[in-house]
Amino acid sequence: MSVAKRLGVNAHDLHSDTKRALQQAGTLGVRLVELAAHAPDMSPAALSTSGRRHLLRFIEGMGMQLTSLTADHAMLRLTDPSTIDHRIALTSDVIKLAADLHVSVVSTAIGAVTHPDTHEPSPVAIEALQRMGEAADNYGIRLALRPSADAPDAFAALLDAVACPSVQLGLDLGSLVIAGNNPIRYVEQFATKVAIVHIRDARTGISDRPGCEVKMGEGDVDLTGALVTLESTDYRGAYILRRTGSNDPMSDLLAARGRVEEF
Repeated sequence: MSVAKRLGVNAHDLHSDTKRALQQAGTLGVRLVELAAHAPDMSPAALSTSGRRHLLRFIEGMGMQLTSLTADHAMLRLTDPSTIDHRIALTSDVIKLAADLHVSVVSTAIGAVTHPDTHEPSPVAIEALQRMGEAADNYGIRLALRPSADAPDAFAALLDAVACPSVQLGLDLGSLVIAGNNPIRYVEQFATKVAIVHIRDARTGISDRPGCEVKMGEGDVDLTGALVTLESTDYRGAYILRRTGSNDPMSDLLAARGRVEEF
């Protein structure tokens, strides 16, 4: 299946409540949609059993397919012993929600989880991800970690230590570039473990300027190189267009869709 037919958007990048965001996403001309399970009206605690059924019918009625959920908890670091149990509980609830919504991928952004000097993975993060991986195994879900600061070898050490086949890679092109990493190196090293791909452009941080997300085509992401490399592997999953920091995400996502479809 072509890249264009596997394109989707994260509806909550449109900065609306879930129903309105889905309606807007439906006008973007993509078939797949991702939802943020940490949004107030999408959290497992807020979405009842009947609400989950209604959500699926609503998405199907629009001719779209729910492909993945995000479970991002920026204030709950994987390396923080004081909050890690809370993050495990929240992520496990999202995994159960994904199973109820017939979604096979839950992705979560992770900050640095390895030591900057030794590159050894945090023992706290290892144990937490093993527990999350067990929950994912129980429900047949792939938990896709979206790294940014850790280099590929350090991330490989983390996956080896977790040793759970359900814990895989979520490739966020923009986050990696912001942190100074090369997404293509990630693809080459983890070709068989990519569960979801997030497409957005970004500038790499330099000494006097932090990295940041930008409109597609204005940053340092080698989109063509990333897509060529991914398509040369066995990856046949979704490509989710992201635009998290825009005042006009609809226009930016439409433009991004056009650029990807040129590929």
